[in-house]
Amino acid sequence: MLSSVAGVYLITDFTNGNQYVGSASGKDGILGRWKNYSTSFHGGNAKLVSLLQSEPSRYKKFQYSILRALPKSLTRSEVVTYEQKYKQKLGTRAFGLNCI
Repeated sequence: MLSSVAGVYLITDFTNGNQYVGSASGKDGILGRWKNYSTSFHGGNAKLVSLLQSEPSRYKKFQYSILRALPKSLTRSEVVTYEQKYKQKLGTRAFGLNCI
């Protein structure tokens, strides 16, 4: 099911409550994006990379949640628009793990 939808997701660090909002819009949908996290633990996100460099096992305290499932027919730009709204609503740029 997760490979059939795009979407906006949330990673919560249960060590301190910090949150990261991301999106998935590729060919393999949310499943493809989360597979990337399952091997890298940071998905290429700068603050997560830095966090895991200083504490490599921190990923064990991460919880992954879907904030919004979206049709894969949406463009990347349309999916990112939803992502930006959630970053703003949750304050993850100022108080969380999102840089931009």
